[in-house]
Amino acid sequence: MTSEERKSWERTQRKNRIIDIAQDIFFQNGYEKTTIFQIAEAAGYNKRTLYLYFKDKEEIFLAVVLRGLEILHNWFQHTLNTADDETNKLRKLSEVFFKFSLEHTEYLKLIMIFESNNCVYYEDQPRKEEKDQFQEACQAKTNAIAEIITGSLQKAIDEGSIRTNLTPVQLMLVLWGQVFGVMQIILMRQKHFQDAFGISYHDLFQSFLDMVETGIIAQNPD
Repeated sequence: MTSEERKSWERTQRKNRIIDIAQDIFFQNGYEKTTIFQIAEAAGYNKRTLYLYFKDKEEIFLAVVLRGLEILHNWFQHTLNTADDETNKLRKLSEVFFKFSLEHTEYLKLIMIFESNNCVYYEDQPRKEEKDQFQEACQAKTNAIAEIITGSLQKAIDEGSIRTNLTPVQLMLVLWGQVFGVMQIILMRQKHFQDAFGISYHDLFQSFLDMVETGIIAQNPD
């Protein structure tokens, strides 16, 4: 390893350590209540030194969000590669999101902030003039996740197993809203869910998927 390679490796290690520390703080405090001073202090740096690695709190936040998006994308991609047919893939993708939401709830919260404040949905949408490494990476990963879902929807529509007047993108928005809405209720009321509602949140989610399938799956596909 050359001297320059070692310096680059050491810089990467320091950046990853800062992201690790910031992740814990974001998970505990949320985005708004986390400050750059808290991150610097926890990492053993002053703010000036921290700015040698990241330009601001948002860039560190996006580095953490990217980790969550990578997990979700990897799980989706694995499902895409292993599920039997398109309608089965769609159900499995929903179940993967259910699992991700329960196992990585803090990542999900940060991803939602990214989707609200940073994600670009339309080509002419105003963007920052200066491209940010983590902003671009998060956007690319979000697009890849969306393409997995819309691709499966397109194939199911083409083969006649889904009946809809919506485009794959439009149908994705409807299904995403439904799935996310149910998951938000589950996450808010997860404790004592069975006692309060007489059903486990896992069984409720499966029943919800049954209802969705009843609404969009063609009974006698061509």
